[in-house]
Amino acid sequence: MTGDSTPHLRPASAPEPCRIGSDRLEEAVRVLVRGDQAAARRFLDYAVSQRLSLEHLWGSFDARGHIDASVLVAPGAGRTAMVFASRPRTADLTARLGTLLRTAVDDLPPERVALAQALVDPTDEREEALFVAGGFQRLAELDYLERPVPRFGTVAPHPSVEGMEILTWDTSDRSRLVSLLTRTYKDTLDCPGLAGLRDPEDILDGHLASGTPVGAWWHILRWNGEDAGVLLFNRGTNQENIELVYLGLASHARGRGLGRALLTHGLSLLDGDKARTIVLAVDRANHPAAALYRRHGFRYAMRRLALVRPVRSA
Repeated sequence: MTGDSTPHLRPASAPEPCRIGSDRLEEAVRVLVRGDQAAARRFLDYAVSQRLSLEHLWGSFDARGHIDASVLVAPGAGRTAMVFASRPRTADLTARLGTLLRTAVDDLPPERVALAQALVDPTDEREEALFVAGGFQRLAELDYLERPVPRFGTVAPHPSVEGMEILTWDTSDRSRLVSLLTRTYKDTLDCPGLAGLRDPEDILDGHLASGTPVGAWWHILRWNGEDAGVLLFNRGTNQENIELVYLGLASHARGRGLGRALLTHGLSLLDGDKARTIVLAVDRANHPAAALYRRHGFRYAMRRLALVRPVRSA
């Protein structure tokens, strides 16, 4: 875990936002998690266990030199970064937190991070406002769905659609999956605002880093001799969950029952796994996908608003 950035640290009374050094790490985290010292220590222990870098932890100061706002930017795989911010208590602090967010994201090296992301409670207007003030834009409301892992053959493979074949992805053929992912994004209803914001190679890297990939759970659907769909499951980091990372079809293959057949096939292969729950996130506005998941036993768990901001080169 990193966080010692002494060259960036200013005197506590300085009004400008700055990166937080190790000597004020706990104070900044306490503001970030909106808790007491014990809550801050729990977060710091979690950061160590998850190898979460605190290198990009920023803070701003009140007139007495106390940290009154914190922002953490956590770079991840696929040249993305998750951004977390303390909740503003006043409108004035919302504006200053927006400045702090801009500063923290602008400081990211664009060769390592291309897109900053945040997930907030969609009912919390003040939290959304601070990210908008920081240059973020609404992407989508995401519904998080879940269902039990199938047991005792309760999900049988769907009868094959004429011309359909389902293969396991050969991990040595990276270019094949990148090409297929690119074609499934065309005219997609799933977070269409992401179009053009991420390189397909970065997206694949992000999928590979989401939990633990299991080769037998990465499926390619071929239809009439052409790659036309993809379904990716990963084992969750806590071993209790399996994540449906991505399901997509090329535009010419939609509306033909192929998505239903592909999803049923994938679920049938998870039968009896040691995990308890299968989880996924879907764009609330993607009605066909949401209906497909409901038909396969997925139920609503929670909702989050996704906001994004590109990281621009200097």
